[in-house]
Formats: sequence, C-alpha cells, structure tokens
Amino acid sequence: MNERKNIKRFLKILLKNSKGIMLIYFIIMLSISVLGLFQPQLIKRILDDAIKGSNIKLLIKLAILYGLISLITAMLNIILQYMYSKMQKKVSINLKMNILKHISKLSGNYFTNIKTGNILSTIENDIYTIESFGVDVLFSLIIDIFTAVMALFFLIKMESSLLILVVLLQFILMFSQFKFNKIISERISEIRNKAGNISNIIEEYISNIMNVVITKSVFKFFKNYIHKEKSIIKKFVKLDVIISCNSSWGRFLGSLITILIYGYGGYKIINKEMTFGELIAFQQYVGMFIGPCMEIINANTKIQRTSVSINRVFNIMDEPITIKQDNKGKRCTDAFKGNISFNEVSFSYNKGNKILDKINLKFENGKATALVGASGCGKTTIIELLYRPWDTDEGNIIIDGIPLKEYNLKSIRKEISIVTQDLLLFDDTIINNLTLEKNKDRNYVEDLCKKAGIYDFILNLPQGFDTIVGERGVKLSGGQKQRIAIVRAILSNSKIIIFDEATSALDNISQKEISENMKEFLKDKTVIEIAHRLSSIKDADVIYVIHKGKAVEKWNFEELVEKKGYYYRFLKEQSMDSDADSIA
Repeated sequence: MNERKNIKRFLKILLKNSKGIMLIYFIIMLSISVLGLFQPQLIKRILDDAIKGSNIKLLIKLAILYGLISLITAMLNIILQYMYSKMQKKVSINLKMNILKHISKLSGNYFTNIKTGNILSTIENDIYTIESFGVDVLFSLIIDIFTAVMALFFLIKMESSLLILVVLLQFILMFSQFKFNKIISERISEIRNKAGNISNIIEEYISNIMNVVITKSVFKFFKNYIHKEKSIIKKFVKLDVIISCNSSWGRFLGSLITILIYGYGGYKIINKEMTFGELIAFQQYVGMFIGPCMEIINANTKIQRTSVSINRVFNIMDEPITIKQDNKGKRCTDAFKGNISFNEVSFSYNKGNKILDKINLKFENGKATALVGASGCGKTTIIELLYRPWDTDEGNIIIDGIPLKEYNLKSIRKEISIVTQDLLLFDDTIINNLTLEKNKDRNYVEDLCKKAGIYDFILNLPQGFDTIVGERGVKLSGGQKQRIAIVRAILSNSKIIIFDEATSALDNISQKEISENMKEFLKDKTVIEIAHRLSSIKDADVIYVIHKGKAVEKWNFEELVEKKGYYYRFLKEQSMDSDADSIA
C-alpha cells in the first residue's frame, strides 16, 4: 500500500504545472502509434497491388507516402524526446532540491544514525532511476494497449488460425518474461542497497584521504572495501546470468514465432490462400502486437523496480522534522541583543546517559564567556542546543527573555555564527568563502582580513581574493582556514558568535594577536568560547567550568586560580604537559 501511495505522490509531482504539456505529449504519442499502424497496409499494397500489378505510378505514390509517414514519425519522435527529456530533468532537479532542503531541517538524531553514502546513493542513483520513469511510462502503457488492440484487430481480420498459434507462443513468452523480471527486480533492489554501503565507504575514504594515509589506515580501508566489493560482484554475476537466460529464452521463443509465421504463411501462399503482401503485413502486425504486450509486462517490472527508488526517496522526505519551524514565531529585530540563559537544562542523546544535568548558565551581550572542561563534559552540546539540531529534554533556554523554542528557527539561526575545528570551506574563491556570495563592502572585508593576519597571504596568491581554495580548502593551511572562518563569522554580523576551538591550529602568539585585533568587532556581541588550551581564554569576562554536565565553577581567570578548584587543576595539568613537551 505504501509503495502505491508513493508512486501516486511521485506522479502528482510529475503532473504538477505540466497538464498542458502532458496533453500535447499524449497527442504526439497517439499520432505516432496511428501512423505506425497504417504502414503495414501500405507495404501490403506495394507488394500486392503495385509490384504484382506492375503499376509503377502506384508504386511511386505509395513509396512517397510511406517515406513521408516515416519522416513525420521521426520528427514527432524528436519533439517527443525533447519534451520528455526536459520534463525528466525538471522533475529530477525538483526531487533533489526537495531532499536537500528537507535534510537541512532534520534533527541531529537523524545524522547520527544515517550513513552519508546511503543518502548520496539515493540522491544520485535512485533519482537517476526515477528519471526514466514517469509520464513516458504512464502514457506508453495507454498507447501500448491501444496499439496492441488495433494490431490484434488487423490480425484477426487477416488470418485468425495463424493468430491462435502466435498468441499461444506469445503467452508463454509473456509469462516467462514476467517471472524473469520479478527475479531481476528483486536482485537489483538487493544490489542497490549494498551499493549504498559501498558508496558510504568510498565517500568516507575520499573525504578523509589525508587522515587515512597519516594514520596508516589504507590497509583497513581496502580490506573492508574489497570484502564488500567481492560480495556485490557475486550478486552482479548472478544477476547477469539471469538476464542472459532471460534474453536467450526470449530470442528462442521470438525465433519460433517468426519461423511459424513464415512457415505457415508460406504454406498458405503456396495454396493460394494468402498473398505475399498479406504475409509481410501480418508479420509486421504481429510485431506491433507482441512488442506492446512485452512493453506492458516490462512496464510492470519497471514500476516495481522504480518503486524501490521512489520509496527510498520518499523515506528521506518523510523523515519527521522534530525541530519544528514556527513561521509565526518571534523574529529577531534590530533590538535583539543575544542575552542567553540556560535554566535547569538537561539533555541526553537518544534518551541515554545525561550529557547535561540541570545546568544553569548565562551569556551576556558585550561579554566574552568561556566554557572549559574535560572532553565529553557537554561543552559542544551546549552550543548545539542553541542552534537547535536537538531540543532540551528538560528546562528552558531563554534568549532576550523569550524561550528559544518560540523563536522563528531561521531568524534565530541567522543571529548565531559558529566557528569550529571542523571548518567548512567550499571549492570556490577566497572572497566567496568569506562572504558566502553575499554583498559585502570590499574595504570592510579587507580590513577584517588584515586584522586576522591573512591579507598579505591572500594578496600573494596568483589570483588574490579570487584564488580557488580547493575542496575543503585543501590549498590552505589549518591556521589560514581558521582565520578565514573567523572573518566569515564576523562578516555575518550575527549577535551571537561562538568559537569552538576556533584557534586550535594557531600558535599562542597568533591566537593572542587575533583576539586583540578582533575585540573592536565583537564589543556589542554575545561571545562564547570553548577551548582546551586554557591560555586562549584568560581574558574572558566569565569562565564556566563544566564537569559531568553541570557548571561547577563560574568566575574570571584570576578568581578561578585563587579558588584552586577544578579550573586550577586543569591549568596545572596543562602546564605540566607543556613543560614535559618542552623538555622532550
């Protein structure tokens, strides 16, 4: 039932805003079918009337008419293919856009459980399969039924006794094709699912190629990859054998039908019960009858096969959006300050162990607030809850006196910029990576780049700000990428700016220089910093120490050192590690 429902949904998308084009498409297909049905009658007249009767004028007339019909049919087919190709690509792009938009609205839980390769396989392979399905299959079914019925009418009229034998063999052929196609469809579905897993492995390898080489993980990758490929190769070989058996059996039965027609037809001609023209016309009508019948069966198999892809597409599009976008929610105006309060907030991933346990925090406009703590204590989770890929289990997050959930999601996210270790740079120019192709004052951009210490570096590149940085910014160093990300965050003009290990690739001197230079751009912002390197947050107005999901300490740097609590111990441990490194 769900498969049929999804096919109907797909056809609605296909037919949307295209009813006029669909009507023209159907008329052209019907015209091609009618012209095709008329051609065997012309062949019959050419052989029996013109050639047998030695009538040259009639022969020329019929030959010109046949050629004219063939030319019109060819032209109509070109127009048909143009219209269909345009509709195919339009639907394909719409589906991809809908999937990508929907994915951007899904919660963090979805991305922690789904494999990227499976999503990529759906977007590329399944939508490619769907491209060949749609109005062509829908209208072809109608036209094939019409053509088969009309061809059957002519066959009965011409030679009913021969038709019975042909139909008997045709029934055997159709039944065997139906069985073969069902097996083929099941095998293809199985292979497609395994191919998604292989795509995931390849995507993981390519996107992390440098780390794979550095960590000497190439052997592990190829061991896993070859194992998966061997498994799928066996299935491909079995599928190819089944397809080959299907084709061979079809050709054998097709040959039987052909020899039956010519053998029995030849017998009729010898006994003066049939003309040569009638035999050729009969044979062509048999082709017009068998062909559409086979297409009808193949269409059913094609529908079953395509329904697998349609279901995979709609499974993504039907994934529930748990983080609701309230279009009528509070929008951030010019008066928005970005004062944040975490009130008794608790959170756990997938209802497991609590990451945050009734935590209370405050982040104020005009102040830099730092979060420190051991790995896994909940620092990054605090940031993620602000951006709402997840919602809190208990408690409230209040921004400017209004619960976070009451804000328009798009509006509040616009006011939050996050710079992380896992930097996103596009395979585009430096200027486009900085501005995200939004209209920004060039002098202001250059001034920020000077403050971040990348201006001279950019000018020395062959194309300056128009230099392509490569996929994931591969042409840049880690420090250069982090500087670009910092400039981009400030250019966004968001009221809340979060630095999550944003200067980890910089040395202490560079980090301090950038912090000093950027102060003037951050003075009216709510700044949140997460850092393992405690020296980078010495100047923060407030430092929270997070331990096991709770804020156990809250002071400035001097006060925390004086208290000699958690922060003091972290600082001491880090100092000892630094001394050990310097000795080494």
